[in-house]
Amino acid sequence: MRHLAVLLPLFLPLPVLAAGGGAVPPAILSVDAGSGRVVAAEQAGQPRHPASLTKLMTVYVAFADMAAGKVSADAVLTASDRAAGQGGSVLGLRTGTTLTLAQALRAVVVRSANDAAVAVAEHLAGSEAAFAARMTAEARRLGMGATSFANATGLTAPGQVTSARDMAVLALALHRDFPDRWALFSSRGLDWRKAHLPTLNGFLVSYGGAEGLKTGFTCPAGYNLTAAASRNGRRVVTVVLGAASREQRLALASRLTDRAFHDRGEGPALAQIANQTGPVPDLSGESCRGGVPGDASVRVPDGWAVEVAFGRDAAAVRRQVVQQLKALRKELGGGVAVVLARPFDGGLRYRGLIAGLGQDRAVPACLRLRHQGEDRCLVLSPDSVEGAVDTERRWRMVAAR
Repeated sequence: MRHLAVLLPLFLPLPVLAAGGGAVPPAILSVDAGSGRVVAAEQAGQPRHPASLTKLMTVYVAFADMAAGKVSADAVLTASDRAAGQGGSVLGLRTGTTLTLAQALRAVVVRSANDAAVAVAEHLAGSEAAFAARMTAEARRLGMGATSFANATGLTAPGQVTSARDMAVLALALHRDFPDRWALFSSRGLDWRKAHLPTLNGFLVSYGGAEGLKTGFTCPAGYNLTAAASRNGRRVVTVVLGAASREQRLALASRLTDRAFHDRGEGPALAQIANQTGPVPDLSGESCRGGVPGDASVRVPDGWAVEVAFGRDAAAVRRQVVQQLKALRKELGGGVAVVLARPFDGGLRYRGLIAGLGQDRAVPACLRLRHQGEDRCLVLSPDSVEGAVDTERRWRMVAAR
């Protein structure tokens, strides 16, 4: 039996650092899908945060219910408050928005839409918690012994864990069990309302022969990818968990996949790769060093706020909020102009706030503006301001994938 290839010195010039400062290299694995033989693996059984690779199991469970006749692709889902309230990568569903199961699954794969994933979970199982239990049960049935799920989205949660080995098992199971639906993972875009939304999967659009699957990112997880590609009648599945950047993730996955196509895959069977126990490394120290990737370092002062502008053009929104601040400064007793991004209707909008106010100033000023016909004015409590900031933070985190 051939020893596993040692690829880290060649392909990992940028080490990933744990929050505590210790070097944690990415977990990697590539496998020949036809033979089930592993071509290369390092840290492949180590427990890791799955991030949005979780959604591969969300899709698997949905496919299983469709195959069993329990639900159809045309089934109509209605977004709940919980689904509509998801942060991070979203389709922009609002409470009561309807879409088909097929649309939701496409949004989950193409845009990693958290709101669509929760809508799927609630429709199929009644609640996200019940759906997560089903996801974990399917993982056990498939032989993913290191994997447990706590939600349908992949947002970091206690007990949500996987390994590169288990993610390869899942990718192979998706193709084996649902070959007629495999093409969903190669979708390069999504038409939603009046917008065309491109895929977030850089591997799919840059690697020759790529068949897709899924990217994932959170600060604790780092940059993850489960990828499939085919050439000359052979299919390879590659998994990268915990890369330090998008660029490293793509380069590593591409090189691993290239190597697999040039190797006959005579290594051990995937089932022989052992999962490990132990703590899940937190990679925030490198993947989000200095803050969330893409963070514009928006600083919002404590207190209440009034929203006085909203639109597609960030510069125009900023001009409006600055003008309102000048007009209202005496009445408000101060305040700071802030513009925050918000995913909306499948696109992006900008909220113009005057923040850092007292409730006794914010409420009367907004009521007066409304009386004057400024229907755009909204009062935000400190909790609502924090929620708006968190929405932007999660969007910037997703934009970094």
